[in-house]
Amino acid sequence: MPEIPTIDLSSYIRPEATPEEMARVIEDVRNACSRYGFLQVTGHGVPLATQREVLESCRRLFDLPQDVKDSLSLKNNPARRGYERIGEQVLDAKALPDCKEGYYLGREVPLKQMGFLRGPNQWPDLPSEAFHAPVTEYYEHMLRLGNSLVKILALGLGHDVSVLEHFTKEPVVNLKLLHYPKHISKDERQYGAGAHTDFGAITILLQQPGKHGLQVYHTPSNAWLPVPAVEDSLVINIGDLVNKWTDGKYNSTLHRVVNASDGDRYSVPCFYHGDLGATNPFKPGDGSETVEEHIRRKFDISYGLTSKS
Repeated sequence: MPEIPTIDLSSYIRPEATPEEMARVIEDVRNACSRYGFLQVTGHGVPLATQREVLESCRRLFDLPQDVKDSLSLKNNPARRGYERIGEQVLDAKALPDCKEGYYLGREVPLKQMGFLRGPNQWPDLPSEAFHAPVTEYYEHMLRLGNSLVKILALGLGHDVSVLEHFTKEPVVNLKLLHYPKHISKDERQYGAGAHTDFGAITILLQQPGKHGLQVYHTPSNAWLPVPAVEDSLVINIGDLVNKWTDGKYNSTLHRVVNASDGDRYSVPCFYHGDLGATNPFKPGDGSETVEEHIRRKFDISYGLTSKS
């Protein structure tokens, strides 16, 4: 059975990296994104202590009383930042009790400057050092890593990184803190997250070490490949936007989460969408949708507001 490759990014991002080392990373990333649409990365520059602390921040948040979490509902926030309870899914789409929890955060934008996927955050009443500070620190690392990754993707297609000037100018980068409670259902069809692709450019996922569950669909073998939750390893996947912009050279691949671990499981996906006003940097002037238009359309289709196209 094939495995999702693991790539050491330090040979690209460290200041003393040689052109040969950087070229090797670019090639490896290109091959992984073309073949699987997924890769695991080490040497990414995000301190291990920062990873551990943001996962601990998840636990502190989701351990709050339910009425406190409900008071932070994203429905109360004009930018839809905050808490939500998410029902698990089964293959026949029967409704099941809510059990997964999520919390949305992004760059802090004043209310008067609010726009699509941008706006003020809601912060739980926890000490800064227990939540706000570690989450903010992790966010800044995700912003830097996301910028580096999209440059690697562009170089892998033979473009100069200058083509990304607009796309990376004011990128929308959002976090979703996730909690999967202990799996008690005996229904093997029940998932923490059903099979889906991601809407945006790229996703960077931090998994709680040892708490496995992510699976990636591999079309050639008609199999779901497990992606182990390994400490200090981040999972990267291509979203629908980059898949479209590259004419499928980089694959946006179906993936799902199976609640296979014992006990609670935490993870933190980061969705790097790019500048909402940008269009396809690899085909400038082709009249393509902006990033915002693409994601709005995907949202509308997902929630049944428009027909699929």
